[in-house]
Amino acid sequence: METENSGTKDEMGFFNELGRKAVHLSVFIIPIAYHWLQIELWFIQLALFLVICIWFLPMEFYRLKINPNTWVNYITRDTEHEGPANYILTSFIWLMILLGVNFSLYSMEIAELALVATVIGDSLAALIGKGMGKINLPLTEKKTIEGFVAGLVGTYLVGLFFLFAINYPYPSEIIFLPILPTIAWGIFDFSEDLPWYFADNIFHPTITLILSFILKILNIIS
Repeated sequence: METENSGTKDEMGFFNELGRKAVHLSVFIIPIAYHWLQIELWFIQLALFLVICIWFLPMEFYRLKINPNTWVNYITRDTEHEGPANYILTSFIWLMILLGVNFSLYSMEIAELALVATVIGDSLAALIGKGMGKINLPLTEKKTIEGFVAGLVGTYLVGLFFLFAINYPYPSEIIFLPILPTIAWGIFDFSEDLPWYFADNIFHPTITLILSFILKILNIIS
């Protein structure tokens, strides 16, 4: 969700951003595996852990230590070229979120909502902001109002459709629950202008789950 600014260190072209977001969309593998393929949660968690250990980490080592010009740089920002890319930490956060289900901090459906809605919302914001954004979003350097609105609307609608698609067991909450990732996305989208370890891909789902946990304690949601 960035305006054109050739002097910006982290400037990425539209197609670079498209490739980057395509990687983020791999989050859909989780609900597909759990709901439609009926794969056990522990196996999904193990598979994600193995992907991080035997694919992502070796690929990062290769990129950083052996071949800095590898294709992975096509989908990494300039600030990630000298250090670990965000997808390493993002994948780890996905794993931690899934492990939270084991401790009954929230349901699997809520965990998936937090991941899917915020990832899609962020992807829509980035692509629309990059391709169509003209008006700078106040208090930010690279974001646009067009991308921000697309992110808000996209986050809510994707969350809504997702809960319908998985037959969320509490129908009365379906309209309300997508508001949580929308709030998290709307507030913490600004965090992308902070250092990389405050990346919105980390903040968005985490804050969504914190909000849902609070509402669960207050018996507002199931």
